[in-house]
This record gives sequence, structure tokens and C-alpha cells, in this order.
Amino acid sequence: MTTPEPMRRDELLEMASLDALGMLEADEAAFFSRSFLEAPRMVQDEIRALQASIASDLQLVSDEEPPAFLRNKVIGAVLEEIDQVSLGLAPIATIGALRNARASNAQSEHGVESATRFDDVEQHLQVERRAIRVRSMNRSLMAWRAATVGLAASLLATFMWVTVIANKAMDSNRLALTQVTEAEIIQQLGTNFNQFLSSPCQTLSLLTTRNENVAGVLYINLKTNESFLIGFGLQTNKDYTVRLNHKDGSSVQMGKLIGGSKITGGLLAALDMNQKVSIEVLDDQGQVVLRAA
Repeated sequence: MTTPEPMRRDELLEMASLDALGMLEADEAAFFSRSFLEAPRMVQDEIRALQASIASDLQLVSDEEPPAFLRNKVIGAVLEEIDQVSLGLAPIATIGALRNARASNAQSEHGVESATRFDDVEQHLQVERRAIRVRSMNRSLMAWRAATVGLAASLLATFMWVTVIANKAMDSNRLALTQVTEAEIIQQLGTNFNQFLSSPCQTLSLLTTRNENVAGVLYINLKTNESFLIGFGLQTNKDYTVRLNHKDGSSVQMGKLIGGSKITGGLLAALDMNQKVSIEVLDDQGQVVLRAA
């Protein structure tokens, strides 16, 4: 059987990285080692430098902490190997009962020392695990506290903003209603509005979305589902569209209005309001002017 020729320099460099990562088979590793020993010193130094750079590359090291049972298993194996080596260092031969006594005492002493060292390591690992859990809980608690404070502040700001808008809308409605008399309302809106005054109705206030001096009131007849919209402050001779938005995201046109000087009104289609999300009034540019939730 002939011995294969040693590897060349380029082959050694190619196999060096695999050897550093422990990815060579036993026969390949033996062949690599033999070729390395027969290589010139400069090539050996080059291979050592390459393997050292691979071994120190932190990207090849996992960030995950190994399980506790795996660490205990490794430490136990190391301690067992130490005990076996220590037993091998005992005297080669003793005489008679003295030899048996020494062997028995050595085994018992090594067993006690091994168990003691393993218990110490186990206690240290338990303390370390408890410390890691405490630090993790403290970080989580601080994060939850900060999130709670931020959420409370945002809710308070939102509540104050909604309150201000609602107050302005109510003021606009009161101002609009006080500027016109009941006779003027009936005269401007026509006879269609009389049935809503004499029938049980639900009223919705429409709030301005542009911080303008406009407002609206929607009357919904509970028997017929017909509705009548009264708008205050809408621009004269400008077209407006009333839109009903449903919970499923669809929209239905309820009707159209033409703005008047003070007050504008119009009879709208009879639609089912059970799936209503909001009612909006849009100008001729498609921009929302009034909205009722």
C-alpha cells in the first residue's frame, strides 16, 4: 500500500478552514496533520494564522445561552475525566493489605471530592440562573412602567382634544339655532320638515372637520327611517353630498344639498341605520365638511 503524497500549499490552505471548524473526517484530519508536519515552516505559519482568525471570529459563535443541563453534563464529564487521570497517577504497586487499603481510600476520597466539586458547581449555576431571571424581570418591569405612563399621557391628551372639539361643535349649533327663528326654519326648509317635528325622531349633531363656523343636525324618523338634514353656515349655491358609511367599509349616498345663506335643509333617502359607522357631508371637491359618528 503506497502512502499518498503530502498536500500542496493551496490544498493545505483550503483544508485549514475545515479543520479549524472540525468538519473533517478522521482520515482526512490525519492526512491533513501529516501533510502539515511535512510542509515548510512558512506554510505552517500561514496555516496557523488562518486557523487562528477563524477560531476568533465571533460571528461563528452562537449568541444563545446553552441549557443548564448541558453545562452540567459537560462539567460532570470533565470532573469524571479528572478523577480517571488522578487514579492513574497512583503508585504502580503496593504490598499486601496496604495496597488494598490505599486503593479503597483513594477511590472514596476521589468520589467525595468529585461529588463536592460537582455540588459547588451546581450551586454556582443555580445562583447564576436566578440572577439572570431577576435582571430580566427588572428590565421587563421598567419597560412596562414606561409604556403605562406613555399610554396614560396619550389618553389624557386625546380626551382633552375631543372635549375641546365637542364644546366648539355645541357652541356652533347653539349659535346657529339662535340666529334663526322657528318660522324662518319652516319657511326655508319647506313642508317636508313638518313631519319630522310631529314624529318621534332621533337627532344627530354633525361636527365640523375644518374648524369652520358650520354645523348640522340630522333628524331620523324612527318609523320610516327617512332623514332630514339641516345645515348651518354652508356656502351659498355650493353642492354638498351626504354619505352614509357602513361597518363593512362600504358607503351609500343619502342625498344632496345646495348651500344657502343661513340655513340649508333637504330630505334624504330612507336607509337602514343599524350598520352605521358615521354620516358625512362632503363638498363639491370631495372634502369632508361635517361628520356625525
